[in-house]
Amino acid sequence: MLSSARARSHGRRDAAGLREFLRKAARGHQPADATPGLPPYVLGLHARVRRGTARLRSRTLRAHRALHIRIEAESVRVVHQYQVRGKPAPAALARFGRMVGEWRSTAAECRQQAQQLADEANQLIACYWDAAWAAGQADGLVDGVRPAGWLPGEIALDRTWEHIDDSLLTDRWYAGRGTAASAVAQALHILDHQAAYDGAPSGVREG
Repeated sequence: MLSSARARSHGRRDAAGLREFLRKAARGHQPADATPGLPPYVLGLHARVRRGTARLRSRTLRAHRALHIRIEAESVRVVHQYQVRGKPAPAALARFGRMVGEWRSTAAECRQQAQQLADEANQLIACYWDAAWAAGQADGLVDGVRPAGWLPGEIALDRTWEHIDDSLLTDRWYAGRGTAASAVAQALHILDHQAAYDGAPSGVREG
């Protein structure tokens, strides 16, 4: 990431071309998430975060491919026991649960690292707009301090980062393997709702 000093330098240099942004802010305008006409510096930070988070996700999936394979194999056993035979298999479900727990811990750490990239970029965006605002003040475009919460181009992780189990279902490993992905999805449901399965064969359970 670029330094805060360079972010401020860009902000001061770009201030003259940001008159409309600054004037709208002075009138209390809050930009939408996808504000059109963002300056190149801010767009560049967006691109950096997209590349960085994509690399994080890809590296995590590659590093834990063996775990994905074990989760797939165990999910088939769990589904066969609970959905086909209709007989609870606590040992198999516990093994599956340990594997999924390991994955969820890894995925949560990956998400935390991705969030850190976004937070660092947002700090630079804040430095950029602080400098642009100060330059606008010097030129008489705006008065007072930059409005709280006014941060055009603020970066947020996309929704795919909110559901860490989805990577178990959408990884390239499952491309063209709908049955495998379906088994994992069913086993995850059994795991997360295991109390409803205890002692009740799936074939006779209502609802």
